[in-house]
Amino acid sequence: LNNDWKAEEGGALRCHPRKGHNRSNDIKNSIIGGPVGAHEGNIQVGWIDEHTPVYLDTFRESGRTALYSCKPSRQSTSLTRDGKSSYKRVYWSNRDFDVPKQPIDFGEFLPLVARNRFEQISTATRDPRFALSTNAPAKLASAALAKAVSDTNELDVTPSGGTMVLFDSVTLPHSVLEITGNRQRIAATGWFHEDSQFAFGV
Repeated sequence: LNNDWKAEEGGALRCHPRKGHNRSNDIKNSIIGGPVGAHEGNIQVGWIDEHTPVYLDTFRESGRTALYSCKPSRQSTSLTRDGKSSYKRVYWSNRDFDVPKQPIDFGEFLPLVARNRFEQISTATRDPRFALSTNAPAKLASAALAKAVSDTNELDVTPSGGTMVLFDSVTLPHSVLEITGNRQRIAATGWFHEDSQFAFGV
């Protein structure tokens, strides 16, 4: 399957990692700032100060959403009885809001003092799919897309037979490129899901 696959045949997994970023720092800081990827069923949408995850709380009593980060409720190394770190939420957004249609700029819902400290995961600087603004004129949108392509840090993984790729699909923007060759691309895909706020009976 996919033996001797060539790059010119297309079908590569394209990833957009952050430029010049040390992933090990995220792991060390996640003890203090909360887990990377999701927290209590809420997906991570960005970073504050490069390493602190920002989550989208979609279970607000208002029926709307809010942005928050975590801080340890005890010492940063303390664990609960089930082996998980104990965190309390610190909300960034001043009010609850409805998530707009894509492309989304979550920075709009942060206080002004935090906006220049916020780095959104899926955005034009890393992922051209999020380059276009719903309110931008066509010329500006085209310019944004061109800048996105030049600024993004792209990593292509050719789907050669026997290749296995493991990554955090939440914090790493990614897509699969179009097939340009004459044969079918074969791949097996699976996910390890984050803990959910919902409990389902089995």
